[in-house]
Amino acid sequence: MAGSIVAVVNNKGGVGKTTVTCNLAHALGLAGCRVLVVDLDSQCNSTQMLLPPGLEPQHSFYEFMASDELTVSWHECLVPTAYEGVSCLPNVPETAGLEPQLILQAPASFLRLRHRLRDQARQQFDVTLLDNPPNIGTFVLCALHAADFVLVPVKAGSAFSVEGLLKAVRLINEIRRQGNLDLRLLRLLINQVDRRTSISKTIAAQLAAAFRPDQVFATSIPMNTLFEQAEMARQTILAFAPQSSGSRAFHDLARELLAILPLSLTGSEREEK
Repeated sequence: MAGSIVAVVNNKGGVGKTTVTCNLAHALGLAGCRVLVVDLDSQCNSTQMLLPPGLEPQHSFYEFMASDELTVSWHECLVPTAYEGVSCLPNVPETAGLEPQLILQAPASFLRLRHRLRDQARQQFDVTLLDNPPNIGTFVLCALHAADFVLVPVKAGSAFSVEGLLKAVRLINEIRRQGNLDLRLLRLLINQVDRRTSISKTIAAQLAAAFRPDQVFATSIPMNTLFEQAEMARQTILAFAPQSSGSRAFHDLARELLAILPLSLTGSEREEK
């Protein structure tokens, strides 16, 4: 069975896209999956968290997307990470300079990542996670044209995160109409949950009212200062604090994701509400 490509998307910053991507990748790797993380964000946070300290990649997402012709091979761009079963297609800050070129070459450039990534990633990896910038710009459009599914993190303590979620869902539907018939919303993930606060409860209630239960992960990710400490150490929470509630939540999320994906791949597609 071919692997799945999952884009992690929300146009609002601070909802935890990179935290979710890297920790979920690590949890999936520990569960025995072959995992690829593609860092589409020129801030390079996934790259910094996943690559061993001091390792400077020879090739990156920049070369992968820089021109009409692929100047380096697929395998030259992939880097093993510090985590079992997890590889990374890293990024560099210079990639931000590619966006004007990609815009001028649109719409063909929006399919560049799909043509270069999709078949090989699905053949060689069980799950590919695309970590995106905090916007709905050129690189996010490239990711959505390449992906099978979209995972949308929602910050439990921010109403603005819900607004970003609604925009992301509308964009998913638009990309499907434009031609990526493979694309569908996988689930919403409620992140940074503090069950002591009323705003977290309010956001959860809003999501429950707007979306069906099968559109929201049963697993949520708790707020925990250990996440910040782990990121300062450039580690996942699973490596930094393996017995923490955050680590347990990502193991649960990985199990839930793996239970969902086979059903989705058989074509049991459900239309968004």
